[in-house]
Amino acid sequence: MPMAKRQRALDIIAGRDSSALGAAARVGLTALTPIYGLASRARSAAFAAGVKRSFPLGRPTVSVGNLTTGGTGKTPMVQHLARLLAEQGQRPCILLRGYRGGDEAEEHKLALGERAQVRPNPDRVAEARAVLAEHAEVTCFILDDGFQHRRARRDLDLVLLDATNPWGYDHLLPRGLMREPCGALRRADAVILTRVDQVSPADLGALSREVQRITGRPPIALTEHGWSGLLDQSDRPLPVDWLADRAVMGVVAIGNPRAFADTLARHAKSVVHCEQLPDHHGYSPKELHNLAALASTAGASAIVTTQKDWVKWQPMLEDRPLKDDAGQPLPVVRAELTLRFREGEQALVELLTQRLGPASTG
Repeated sequence: MPMAKRQRALDIIAGRDSSALGAAARVGLTALTPIYGLASRARSAAFAAGVKRSFPLGRPTVSVGNLTTGGTGKTPMVQHLARLLAEQGQRPCILLRGYRGGDEAEEHKLALGERAQVRPNPDRVAEARAVLAEHAEVTCFILDDGFQHRRARRDLDLVLLDATNPWGYDHLLPRGLMREPCGALRRADAVILTRVDQVSPADLGALSREVQRITGRPPIALTEHGWSGLLDQSDRPLPVDWLADRAVMGVVAIGNPRAFADTLARHAKSVVHCEQLPDHHGYSPKELHNLAALASTAGASAIVTTQKDWVKWQPMLEDRPLKDDAGQPLPVVRAELTLRFREGEQALVELLTQRLGPASTG
């Protein structure tokens, strides 16, 4: 979905589109929402009654998830936890659904190297068994996007809320972006607020109070996301201010493209265009070269993307790099995302250690 269509869809959901077509679309989406809500409540009730079961994975398990579709910062949090556990002597394995293209799995592998196993499989219970059969040395599991994957039993359930849009426009899917009602937060052991630097202190305080009202506990931690640097096509590190005197084009296919676009605009001299595509978009070589032509025509001297997108671009560009209209190489750089704790990191570490215990293969 091109940026304009994607933005139109979000404007309709958010209520910013006041046209007759937008109003009619909201009526239709509202009519469908009770069906989704009924299915969600029935599933939750089935787990509560024991009709649906959760299965232990054979090692202590921590889940990182959210209430909404789209990006809340799960990937950097999962990687942060994996590094932290590795430093404590654990040998973690990340279990994730594995969307088409395998972008998130490859992103984890690239970022973590030997610190963690990374195994994509929609059936994470079965995958955990396979992992332990092959790698008995694994001491713990991390469920990436695991809050709704309740078949996998967990010892610690962490839920992330994006402070810029915590409640998914205040509606369940498809009228909004909520996978479950707000009350589902009560299942979580701890709530972490992300992107807290992008909201006012008043809004942050109100959100923290709402979390405490729902769960009986305030958020355990507050985090910020930023760009720590850039990497070029040869993995050469570049400072973020490399963008400061350049006109660039952004290309992104992630859950929260607006956060990327806003950050890019803060760092670059100018952004001639930002192509926002659906999360987990599958690129083709032709599409990438068409994007290069668009960037060159618009006056961009480089393309900026994410690590998640780059893992799909890299094999397609090894033998045929992108070029501008003059036939010269068009640089592609990707942002290195960093997670910073404003507060609560030590509390999270203590909870993690308490629930997962010391490294052990059982």
